[in-house]
Amino acid sequence: MAPGTKGPVHEHKLDHVLIAISGDRMAVEPEPDSKGPYRDYLEADIVPGNSIYVQRGGIETAKNIGSQTYHEIIVELLDPE
Repeated sequence: MAPGTKGPVHEHKLDHVLIAISGDRMAVEPEPDSKGPYRDYLEADIVPGNSIYVQRGGIETAKNIGSQTYHEIIVELLDPE
């Protein structure tokens, strides 16, 4: 995702792990009906190689607010049911 780019609204239906590959700063804009762990606007520094576990339910838009191109790997985890 290029600097200044905003992605489409999307929903995370499964728990997942985000693995940062490149970039420096991102923001997440949750939708009002989001049921994920992040319900407020969030900005965060990106550290390539770091990973974060995120529970399902988020409905959000990602925005690259940094000066570097952002790349990530998303690993969706199987539903245990």
